[in-house]
Amino acid sequence: MSEAGIEIFIATAATLAITIAIYFGERAYRYKRVKENKHAGTYGFNFEASGTHQ
Repeated sequence: MSEAGIEIFIATAATLAITIAIYFGERAYRYKRVKENKHAGTYGFNFEASGTHQ
């Protein structure tokens, strides 16, 4: 087997960084929508924003 060049490690790190950025972006968007009491693609679960309890 041949050794992996540094390019492989850089590409893997970049791909991981992009994936994590997308994940946290979607998560922030979903939490914002829940806070506004709008549908947030929560797989059928209904959540209430923390400030709406009486």
